[in-house]
Amino acid sequence: MVMFSATWPAAVHRLAKEYMDPNPVKVVIGSEDLAANHDVMQIVEVLDDRAHYERLTAFKISLHWLNRMGSI
Repeated sequence: MVMFSATWPAAVHRLAKEYMDPNPVKVVIGSEDLAANHDVMQIVEVLDDRAHYERLTAFKISLHWLNRMGSI
């Protein structure tokens, strides 16, 4: 399992400890003193095993089209 977070607030730490076995590995790029950008929206999707591939494929297609339109 992989989790990404722009920050490491207590809630994210608790989630990592709950779902990562036995101890989460924390990788920090830059300073830990950074504050979250409130203009960034995080979306969490919990999927069953069968839905992972379909959702990833749909996400990659959406990124492709956003890139072609110059949105990203």
